[in-house]
Amino acid sequence: MSSAVGIDLDGWQRLVDGLREAVFVVDPAGVVRVRNAAAADRFPRLCLGEHFDVHVAGRQHDLGEGWSAWYFTDSTLDHAHLRLASGSSRQDTLRTIVQLAAELLGEHCVAVVPATRDRLEWWRCGGGEPTVSRTPRRASVLTEVLTGTSTLTRITSLGEGSWGVPDDFGCALAVPLGVGGALVVLRQGEFAPNDIERVRLFGKHAAVALESASRLTEQQRTIDVLRSALLPLPLPEVHGVSMGSVFIPAHQRALVGGDFYDVHPRTDGTATLALGDVCGHGLEAAVHSGRVRQSLQALSLVETNPVRLLHLLNTSLRATGSKLFTTIVVGELVPLSSGGVRLSLASGGHPAPLILRADGTVQDVSAPGAIVGILSDVRFHGEQVTLAPGDTLVLYSDGFTEARAHTDRTELFGEQRLRAVLKECKGQSAEEIARRCEEAVLKWLDRDDHDDLALLAVQAV
Repeated sequence: MSSAVGIDLDGWQRLVDGLREAVFVVDPAGVVRVRNAAAADRFPRLCLGEHFDVHVAGRQHDLGEGWSAWYFTDSTLDHAHLRLASGSSRQDTLRTIVQLAAELLGEHCVAVVPATRDRLEWWRCGGGEPTVSRTPRRASVLTEVLTGTSTLTRITSLGEGSWGVPDDFGCALAVPLGVGGALVVLRQGEFAPNDIERVRLFGKHAAVALESASRLTEQQRTIDVLRSALLPLPLPEVHGVSMGSVFIPAHQRALVGGDFYDVHPRTDGTATLALGDVCGHGLEAAVHSGRVRQSLQALSLVETNPVRLLHLLNTSLRATGSKLFTTIVVGELVPLSSGGVRLSLASGGHPAPLILRADGTVQDVSAPGAIVGILSDVRFHGEQVTLAPGDTLVLYSDGFTEARAHTDRTELFGEQRLRAVLKECKGQSAEEIARRCEEAVLKWLDRDDHDDLALLAVQAV
């Protein structure tokens, strides 16, 4: 244990290391014997064994026999660091960096950071709203900072770049802002020693905040790209029909789930349609539903018969080795020259589709079949129906019929209630029917937890 005249230096070091204030312990001869990480950041040149010489107001605490502890707080920088840490995107963080630097450190601030296509972004702020521009990669006066060979550069001549200030700007300091970036603080007067350390410390925290925000932004971009491949596509235009849909995942923050629907028109005017439900919910089910949709789309290019299509899909999914099963209804839609459409349907363990006739009656379409993707020996049966103008085929997932009442979680919405809702939709469009079913089940749930919800309404026109 290090000690001197009753001072436990090791104990003091452990005590002050976690503090946000800069702390020094100084011996009777004025030599620094302890300093914490905050002190090293704020006063990097004042090392252990150096004579204590700080021209900044601080709080002194007498430890006895000539020993003292010095505390230094920069409340403005502390507040700035908290604001920097709250940034959630790269753009917002860069905007905050130049705003704070202009407010606290100089009259004008420029953040120079790498952009795409070997260009530089110049974020500028001089008291107003930050602005940004992009230029070819030219900033010769910043070379040492941008390449990481210097931690602080004084700039006496700006040279090329989108600085946003006149050539007689006065004085500027540049510090690193992450890999390939620089923070430049400009002012008319000279920088005092303490100002230089504040710029250096602010730059260090800004670089950490920018790196974290950039990582989050890139992660979010990756998530958005992956999610877009799992979300239902906009309903296409298909001759002879109008359509409406519902898609509400169980986990709405993720925006994806195990339920899905797809409609794929063909050049001959026909189309393949499907609505399915992967066992489970959340990301794993969403990924598997994406696999099912891609397989189905590819297979439908070579096979249009729904029964044979389900057999091919079952073989394809089993080959992936997945343990998740899928229930699904697949149909082939053929517009009729006399009006209306003919639908050939096949089901793999899915709730039976319903047909709302133009006169308000509701019928089901029985097409029994086994679940898809697990068993090798499966059987599927086809059913053919005709929709006259005004008739609507409704495909839905069991999230509708198995939705639990918010007043009694043992009571299910059920097929009979869904039929009753459809009867009330007599004379409505496909989109209106989809919205009415959605409103009914959400009112039944009243914001309670639920399974994925998917519905596809196809109306002959």
